Amino acid sequence: MTPPAKHLTIAARPLGWTVAVCIVAFAVVLGLVAAHWPPLLTGDQAADSAAHVDVLAQPWLLAAARAVTTAGSSLVVNVVADVVAIALLIIRWWRGAVLVVGARLGELASTTAVKDLLARPRPTLLHPVDHAAGYSFPSGHAAGSAAVYGALVVLILPRAARWARALLLAAGAVLICAVAASRVLLGVHYPSDVAAGAALGLAWVGIAALLITRFKVTQFRPGGVGT
Repeated sequence: MTPPAKHLTIAARPLGWTVAVCIVAFAVVLGLVAAHWPPLLTGDQAADSAAHVDVLAQPWLLAAARAVTTAGSSLVVNVVADVVAIALLIIRWWRGAVLVVGARLGELASTTAVKDLLARPRPTLLHPVDHAAGYSFPSGHAAGSAAVYGALVVLILPRAARWARALLLAAGAVLICAVAASRVLLGVHYPSDVAAGAALGLAWVGIAALLITRFKVTQFRPGGVGT
């Protein structure tokens, strides 16, 4: 069974620019956090405090944040990535599977390494509504969502009807931003954590897409080998 299209049709130049912008954005935020830049730290703390007040005052907002944040959990993100990758392998669309798995694994390794190196403590609130283990920077939920859901958008976008492409991009952006915002509302991350996480995840989507458009991914068929 041959997939409808075995190659990504997104131009390399936009992908390259996307990767460059995301890496620069991530590096800038990382540098400011590592340097303990006062304006950033003050802004982070003020935003977290304001979000915490809103969540305590509006139970529906807390319920919505808890529901949305599930979409970015490691369990959900990994299940989505695994199911999509297996489905793509079944239809022998190797490049699509490599894109999804590569984006997720690259993001996960980078997120884990930076968390351990920077060791930024999580926000401390007087009346916390949620708890999370590990370090704060960057947000794993935001990074994982950006990597996996971003990869899905990249896969579907070239094959979607022209009128549907803007909707697809908007839906992907809203989902990633919603997961990122939920982490701040729940008081387990600062805004700079989720911004850096989203940038890191999208960077890995671009990197994975560039790699599979530059190198052939061999497709095996019964009785022979093809591309």
